Amino acid sequence: MFENLIAQSAGNLLIDDIASRRLPPSILFSGPSASGKLTAALELARVLSCLKAGEWTCDCPSCRRHKELAHPDLLIVGPKDCVLEIRAAQAAFLANRTQATRYLFVRSLRKLTLRFSQALNDREDSKFAKAAGYLADIEEYLEELSPARSMNEDLEALKKTVESAVATAEKLESECLWDSVPVSQVRNAASWARLSPSGKTKVLVVEQADRMLESSRNAFLKILEEPPASVVFVLTTSRRGAIMPTILSRVRTYAFVERDSKAVSEVVSRVFRQNPEGVENLPSFFYRFLPVPPETIAQTAALFLDMTLNLALDAGRRPLPSMRAAVDRALTGVSPDERRSANPALIIGRLNRCRPGILWHLFLSSLTDFMRRSLTTLGADSGEIGTYAAWTASIRKALDSVDVYNLGPASALESLALEMRDAC
Repeated sequence: MFENLIAQSAGNLLIDDIASRRLPPSILFSGPSASGKLTAALELARVLSCLKAGEWTCDCPSCRRHKELAHPDLLIVGPKDCVLEIRAAQAAFLANRTQATRYLFVRSLRKLTLRFSQALNDREDSKFAKAAGYLADIEEYLEELSPARSMNEDLEALKKTVESAVATAEKLESECLWDSVPVSQVRNAASWARLSPSGKTKVLVVEQADRMLESSRNAFLKILEEPPASVVFVLTTSRRGAIMPTILSRVRTYAFVERDSKAVSEVVSRVFRQNPEGVENLPSFFYRFLPVPPETIAQTAALFLDMTLNLALDAGRRPLPSMRAAVDRALTGVSPDERRSANPALIIGRLNRCRPGILWHLFLSSLTDFMRRSLTTLGADSGEIGTYAAWTASIRKALDSVDVYNLGPASALESLALEMRDAC
């Protein structure tokens, strides 16, 4: 068990706690992004439901359903960028077409579709209604791709099915997935948890639990105070300090760590069947599958800064010579007309409307990279340093406005441009 959790000691702790019957009903997996927290949660669900000894090779009916993430005793809620992992799994499956990579691809799709379970359905939420058609199509593709069936020997037909499944999943995520956990889903999940399991144990996974709004946190706290006997709650977070203290007091934390380069290479080569050369960490590996290349993200950040500097000059604000030099260098080859026509709508368009959401994070990170470059190599003066401090605060505010308060990136970007202009 937990053989698929690479280079994380939390797996051994979980094995010991399961064997000694010390596993608590509510636990928190805390650690960096892409450190295996969801992998551990899904493996825990399989092990707790296994009808035998819990080994990954177990062929009991419960394990077979859990391996495809099709067990009715498993539920996932919470925001997540699933598309990059789906694309990475797609590449592995089409390149290798083994049973292992087929499981990898099927599971990557279900990590998304499980968030739209009928157990969570809120009839007043328009996103559920919109998702229904996409989910029906994906289920058809999953039925065709099921590891229980013989694999289609027609490579072109198989490729077409896989590509259609990925395209539909991208629409489902971009148009229907929530940026937090709605309180209605918490209440519906609580009702689901109180029903008897179809097997041995139910597992409710709440990803990015730190992004629950206050109403959702309070509703979730109620069920943590009196957890049903046949349910294990698994929360995940990369920001443990942002979890409500009253929730933290009712969970046991299992720490996940940043993997070293050797472990990252093992994950990339063993799981995703890709060459790990040049991969510093798992997020950087997944960035290979972004719809917007990293160099375009950096150039778009420079274009936004160019626009902001021009707005500041038009408003009579002081110029920032070091930043201007950094921006001009990054925009070499971009036409003057394109620079003059830059606006928030164009910036968002170049970023694929920030879908998946990681593009918004990478864009904001690129803005801070330009400030860092201006400070370290171009000799920013004290006035610019003060401006950058104000810009940094505005960028953090823009990040929280999308991640925490569910403002759209386009609106957040417009506010950010004005705040940065006024800080010059």
